[in-house]
Amino acid sequence: MKIKHIFTDMDGTLLDSHGSVSDTNHWSIYYSDLPITLVSARSPLEMSNIVEKLQLRTPQIAFNGNLTFTQNQFGLQIIDKNPLASETVSQLLNYISTEFPNVSLNWYSLAHWYINKQDKGTFIQKAITGIEPKIKTFDGQSEIYKIMMIVFDSQELLQLQAQLNNLNIPNISVQQSGQWYLEITSDNKTKADAVQSILDNKNLDFQEIAAIGDGHNDIPLLQSAGLAIAVDNANSEVKKHVKMVVAKNTEHGVAEAISAINTINEQVI
Repeated sequence: MKIKHIFTDMDGTLLDSHGSVSDTNHWSIYYSDLPITLVSARSPLEMSNIVEKLQLRTPQIAFNGNLTFTQNQFGLQIIDKNPLASETVSQLLNYISTEFPNVSLNWYSLAHWYINKQDKGTFIQKAITGIEPKIKTFDGQSEIYKIMMIVFDSQELLQLQAQLNNLNIPNISVQQSGQWYLEITSDNKTKADAVQSILDNKNLDFQEIAAIGDGHNDIPLLQSAGLAIAVDNANSEVKKHVKMVVAKNTEHGVAEAISAINTINEQVI
């Protein structure tokens, strides 16, 4: 069965360590005959430049599956959205800022990135995304889709994750998305759920898609694909869920994956 759609993670997979798309990956995607969907924990604001550079007009997935959208010259068209409850956002922001004051605390709406203070995590995110945050107290008015914490102490990160889970707040998902990153989104959708919605809309079978990823939060995505691919910088746990390992994200692994998919498709009658 031929692959008819490719889904790829961004950070650690498509993007290099500076948050950029290499020329090799860029042109491989640009000239691909297959539709490609980016599947990310990022906000659409942080995805926008990459989507535009690659001229992707297919549905894109943000906030770990809790937002599906298309982007064109007129802006975003929202296909599906699952924000966090306002009272939940208030409770979490107050708890984290009080109990873990040294943690870099960030929260995201559709159009903005908010912080409570400038810190090391803020400067790293600005360098990676090219986006400028707003310092603002949460007022309960904006729809918030993600709370992100950057914790540079591994023990504190584990402690924070454990205590957030012990709060037993309903309808949230707490996931580690990178070495120093914890993210809270709605548990209404996963990356795999969002992919399945696109498959249903396009009348595709899961065997007809390929997925490329590197992190723990990509495992549901990889499990939902007929052809699961990991870049070589993925950890060993992620690699247990794939059929193919390609080059690292810094060595144009996505381009290698697309080339392999094209070869597979040429061999299918």
